[in-house]
Order: sequence, then structure tokens, then C-alpha cells
Amino acid sequence: MIDSGSTKKYFIYAIGEIALVVIGILIALQINNWNEWKKDSIRETNILEDLVENLESNSNILERISQDGFKRDSISSETIIRTIENKLPYHDSLDYHFAYALNMRSEETVLSYVGYESMRNAGFDIVRNNTLKKEIIQLFELTYDRSQDRNNRVGQVFVEVQKIKHARFMRKSGFRFAPFDYDRLIEDKEYLSWLHSIKNNREWVNSTFKESLEETLRVTQLIKDELNESQ
Repeated sequence: MIDSGSTKKYFIYAIGEIALVVIGILIALQINNWNEWKKDSIRETNILEDLVENLESNSNILERISQDGFKRDSISSETIIRTIENKLPYHDSLDYHFAYALNMRSEETVLSYVGYESMRNAGFDIVRNNTLKKEIIQLFELTYDRSQDRNNRVGQVFVEVQKIKHARFMRKSGFRFAPFDYDRLIEDKEYLSWLHSIKNNREWVNSTFKESLEETLRVTQLIKDELNESQ
């Protein structure tokens, strides 16, 4: 066999068979990797779409808080502060502003984390764009937590504010508060101090929520851009 060259032909044939098997395995692995990549790509798209829905909901909440509650309450605070500091005469139209001047709206600031939890459960690496991934994590873990923390800290004075209010006012229908003694109220330094404190803290919290709104809108657009690029 050696003299006839059959051994050489056999080895060439064997090597060819091995090469075909190796190539087949590599192709199978490549197909499997492509299928896994496709599955991960679909999961990533679904998670990013959930995040967009989540963030759009949060944007609506943050915008409503900033434009409605804080604006109304701040106007009432400014009205009462101006009235007391200038010792203006009492009028029952002030009862509306007395009701909201010390108001806090912490109960309406619950933001959704549903989309973010889906991302966390799938593993953060499901989002392949590292820059986008960091932006999303920072929004939920830093920006949102900071705004919630500030809101909660200010909300802790709610009980004390109620004591101040009920000690000085009688509640009327339609959420209006009339002072027991207006002449005494306009000389009440403690009440005036509370008005300024609540107003300043409300503005502090509101600026934080506005920052959260801006960041939410920005990150939402980044996610939408990523989805458009992947199509």
C-alpha cells in the first residue's frame, strides 16, 4: 500500500473528511449564534419599547405636577405672603389661597419603574448600546431617586403644616379656609415663616421634578433613536 501510494491517498481523504466535519460544526455554531443573537435582539427591542412606554407615562406625571399643582400652590403662597407683609385687608376671596398656600402634593409624585424592572430582570447587558444603557440606569437610579427623596423629605413636614393650618383656620366648603382671627394672623411671624419655608421647599422640589422631566424626555428620545437604527 505504501509503495502504491494508497496510504497517502487515504490520509488525504481522512483529512478532507475531518475538515468537512469541522466546517460543518463551525457552520452549525454560527447558525446557533445567529439565532441567539436574533432572539436577544428581539428581547432588546421589546424591552426598549416597554421603556419608551414607561418613560412617556412618567413624562405625563412630571409635567402635570409641574404645571398644575406646584403652579397653583405657589400662586397661593405668593398671594398670602404679599397680603400679610403689606397688611392688606381681609376678603373672603383669600380663603381659597389660605387653603393652598401651605399645600404639598407629595401623594401625586409616584413614578413608574415597570419598564426598568423588565430591563433589570433580563440583565442590563440586554441593551447592547453601552452609552444608552448608562443613561437609562442613571435616569432611574439617580435622577428619579433624587427627586423622590427630596419630595419625601419635604412631604415629612405635612403633619406639622396641618397643625399650623388647623390652629389658625376654620375649614369651609369647597376646600376653603377662613382665619379665626385675621388681625392676629397678619402679625403671626411663625405663620409667615412657614409660608416662606414651604414656598421655597416647593420650588426646590419643583426644580428637581423639572430636571427629571427634561432627562426623561431626553432619554426617551435616545431610546427611540436606537429603535429606529435597529430597524
